[in-house]
Amino acid sequence: MCGTASMFYPLAFAEMDFICSNMTSIKNQCFYITKNNSKVDCPKFEFMPGVFESTARKDFNLICGREMYADIDMSLMLIAQCISAIIGNILIDAIGRKPIFIISCWIAALSSIGYLLSPNIQLILFLRFTECFALKLLMFSGILLALENLPVQYAFYATNSSTYMYGTGYALCALVSYFFRNWRSYVIVRLVIPSFITALLSLFLVDESIRWLLQKRKFSKFEKTVKKLYIYNSKEMSPFLIEEIQKMKGQREPSRATTTFFGLMCSKMSTLKFWELYATVKTAIWMAVLAFSWIACVVVYFGMQFRKELFGGLQIHFYFIISGIAEIPGALFQLYASKNWGRKPAHIASFILCGLSLLSSPFIPRNGYWIILVYLTAFSTKIFISAAFTNIYMWNAEILPTNLRGLGMGLGSLCGRIAGIPLPYIKHLAKMWIPLPAIVFALIAFAAAASSLLVPDTRNQISPDDIKEFQMFGTNNYILLKKQRLDVIKNKCDDSSQSNL
Repeated sequence: MCGTASMFYPLAFAEMDFICSNMTSIKNQCFYITKNNSKVDCPKFEFMPGVFESTARKDFNLICGREMYADIDMSLMLIAQCISAIIGNILIDAIGRKPIFIISCWIAALSSIGYLLSPNIQLILFLRFTECFALKLLMFSGILLALENLPVQYAFYATNSSTYMYGTGYALCALVSYFFRNWRSYVIVRLVIPSFITALLSLFLVDESIRWLLQKRKFSKFEKTVKKLYIYNSKEMSPFLIEEIQKMKGQREPSRATTTFFGLMCSKMSTLKFWELYATVKTAIWMAVLAFSWIACVVVYFGMQFRKELFGGLQIHFYFIISGIAEIPGALFQLYASKNWGRKPAHIASFILCGLSLLSSPFIPRNGYWIILVYLTAFSTKIFISAAFTNIYMWNAEILPTNLRGLGMGLGSLCGRIAGIPLPYIKHLAKMWIPLPAIVFALIAFAAAASSLLVPDTRNQISPDDIKEFQMFGTNNYILLKKQRLDVIKNKCDDSSQSNL
């Protein structure tokens, strides 16, 4: 579902050839020449049959001075994701992972249905903003549910597999557009049905994050979720765990007086002190480096969408099918590298290989058998930037404390989305010098690789639960602290089991 968000712009706003009705047969010309050799703006346009039967450019005449609305769509997607990265992630940390996940599905579905009824481009852009806001929330809440509900060894695979699904959705979205050549039909099929199915399944099959319930002192729900998990796994709860849950239930739970939206926001905002992430020089550097990695991922990843000339000659559907397929080997590379080398080495390697591919591509001849090498370098660029993008979600989430994990990831994503807003206009740098956009993207990738050396690796590390642990992360004291806490819990469970026998 999230893979469909970035596919709206290139397919729904795909360009179509046009002529000035009854005035000239010259394509894509906004004026005609009169008998007196003067230029007159076309009063009416006629669109030529092409790859698509209809696009938003045709329905709303987004040509001859109105093209800006098409470019605004891509920028608007990134602005929506910026706002979602902050406000949305506050809601994720305040209200819960599961409720936001389900609500996001419904909002995305209803926004897509609205495209059918939209009479003008302004309403389309508003619905597009709402859809992108919801899909960004969906992605963040889904990743946090996987990371916080599963053991470390399984959470790694679950998060990585989300990239396979993203790439599959990306490619399927392009495939759907091949059979549904009318853009309104296409936007309905791509998102509405999957959103409704996901919302219904998650309502019954997905549990709230156990770590979030414990952090927010919702002990009754915590007990129900834990019992459900033990039953599902055919295990019996240890007497020690039962005793500890009963002690927690005796403590005061959050007041229900703050269940209104504004009351909830005000009460939770006071506890989400995001500036504590920057309280020391060390953690401030970490956050700055991770933010720059987000910037590099967004700029290079979405910048590739505006460089379709790399696959020159391919129909737009097949270009994006190939781009979607490239996500899968990218995720496999990230899986192998992160598991065997670590998050940091995998991140650095992805950016370096991506930068090398970007630098080499513009200087390869576009004729003969050289075109195969052009395709391979473009394909490898997409593979390695997809790997880096997958890795930043996991690396960023693993290093942040539980109570600020959603907001902390949102701050990094915010920086990336802001940097991506002018992306639709970077493509015009090619008018100055064709290789210039690729060189700019490559330099950004190399800078992200170099700066990543300043952040500690998180492989085989237990994520911090509070700001104090976050500030200790990466030190021997942190490892000893976590080991001591685990040993205490293990010993108590063993003693409780022995006495019960």
